[in-house]
Amino acid sequence: MKRVLLVLVAMMLLFSACSYIQKEAIPEGLYTAPQMKADQLQRGDHVILTRYGFRLFTIPISLPQPNTMINTAIQDNQGKGITNLDVEFSEFNILIFQIPKIRIEGDIVK
Repeated sequence: MKRVLLVLVAMMLLFSACSYIQKEAIPEGLYTAPQMKADQLQRGDHVILTRYGFRLFTIPISLPQPNTMINTAIQDNQGKGITNLDVEFSEFNILIFQIPKIRIEGDIVK
């Protein structure tokens, strides 16, 4: 009986962070194709940013923030916003540790 309980606890720890809910607001400088035509804006550089974080027992120790990453990409490329935005959330689990990964891809609007 104790072994079954230990196996269940171990499995719960292994799979505890397989899914989580994270709410993010839509970034300020997000443009759609009709908005770009109306404002006569052009696509600039294509950017890809990847950041990693760390969780212990599903408690966030450090997590990358997608909106901060997007704003940094816009400022670094001296753009007005971003279009064709793709935000990918993934997570790698190692026993009691979770390593969340956020990958952002998009075109800078100039």
